[in-house]
Amino acid sequence: MVPADAEVSLALGVPAGETVLAIERVRLARDEPLALMRNWLPAAFSDITSEALTQRGLYELMRAVGVHMRIANQRIGAIAASPAQARLLGAKRGAPLLTMERITYDDTGAPVELGRHVYRAETYTFQTTVVGR
Repeated sequence: MVPADAEVSLALGVPAGETVLAIERVRLARDEPLALMRNWLPAAFSDITSEALTQRGLYELMRAVGVHMRIANQRIGAIAASPAQARLLGAKRGAPLLTMERITYDDTGAPVELGRHVYRAETYTFQTTVVGR
């Protein structure tokens, strides 16, 4: 549990300094680092533990407590790996990383998650569908 900084506060619609759940994980695929994942959730999710996340996915845990995620806004980009990111991902410093920032909303329109993730570019792709109105 950490105090929400200005960006987390804005994304989650909570006052700056309010306590939120912060989660940092390294996602593996076939025992190889694939992504660094940072997520912030409102304090109502403070019961989510590291142990639970080793058994079930974050969204599965959120659905289990009755959250119905309805829509998310995502921004995809790219950066060069910092020394810390390179070390955690088993990549070279400066290697290309894909980035994704997401704010997820429940079926009432309330923000329930801010995610900021970086992925090894050689091991990950994003696929999207665009629908006209």
